[in-house]
Amino acid sequence: MPKYAIMKRHPTRTLLFGIFVTAGRPLTAGQVSRLASPLGISSSNAKSHLTRLVAEGALERSGPVRLAEYTPSSSQMGLVDGINTRLRAETLGPDIETWDGGWLMLVLSPPQNRTKREQMRAALWFDGFRAVSGSSDTYLRPAWPKQWAISRARLYPGTCSYGGLLTPLGQSKLDAMYGLDELDREAKALDRWVGRRQTPRSNARAFAELLNAGGRVAHLIVHDPRLPPVLWNNRTGLRELIRSYQEFERRIAPAAQCFVEDSVSSRD
Repeated sequence: MPKYAIMKRHPTRTLLFGIFVTAGRPLTAGQVSRLASPLGISSSNAKSHLTRLVAEGALERSGPVRLAEYTPSSSQMGLVDGINTRLRAETLGPDIETWDGGWLMLVLSPPQNRTKREQMRAALWFDGFRAVSGSSDTYLRPAWPKQWAISRARLYPGTCSYGGLLTPLGQSKLDAMYGLDELDREAKALDRWVGRRQTPRSNARAFAELLNAGGRVAHLIVHDPRLPPVLWNNRTGLRELIRSYQEFERRIAPAAQCFVEDSVSSRD
C-alpha cells in the first residue's frame, strides 16, 4: 500500500503532532511537555522534537523565544482537514450522494522542481487520484462526491475532463488501482482493536489512549480514496472502523479534554 508522507514518519513526532490536533489551539513548549507526559515523552525530548517538526515544515513557530507558540503548518492542516472529512458522520448516513458514474481525468502540468512535484503527487494520491497505466502525468478518479472531487481537481495545474468511461475498469483493475482488499482487511483488524479499548480511569490516561487510537485510525484513514459505495463492492471494513472510532471518541473525549484544559491552563 502506498504511503502518504507529507510529514516524515517518526513515532514521537507523530504523537506530538497529534497533541496539536487534539488540543485544537496554539501551544507553548511547556504546554506540549505537560500534554506529552502521559505518553511517556520527557520534557527535553518533547522540546527537541518540536524543533525538528518546525524544521520539517509540520509546525510553525511564532512569538518570543521563551514563550513561543507552535501551530500546525497550513500544509499539514490540509491533511488534518482531509482526515476529518473522511471521519464525518454524514459520509455514513442514508442521504449519501448517489454516484452518476462520472470520472475525472486530470492531465497534469507538473512543476519543474522535484520536491514540489513529489509533494503534488502525494497530494493527488491522498485526494484519490491514481495515475493511468503507462503515464506519470495523467490521473483518474471517480467524480464523487461530485462538488468535492471537482474542487480538488481545480487545485492542480493542468487540464481536467469529466465524463463516463467508454470501457468500464472492472473490479480487478479498480482493486489494483486502490488496493481495496488490503484496505478492507486492515480496516477490519483495526476495527476489532478499537472495539476492545476500555475507558481509562484518569483523564491523563484517557488523553493518552485517545492519541494512541486516533493516531492508528488516522494512519489508516489517509489511505481512504473516498470512493462511491458501489465501487467498494460490499467491502465494509472502513465504514465499520469509522463507526467504532466515532463511538470510542464519544466515550473517551470528555475526559481527555479535561486533561487538555488542565494542562493548558497551568502556567509555564
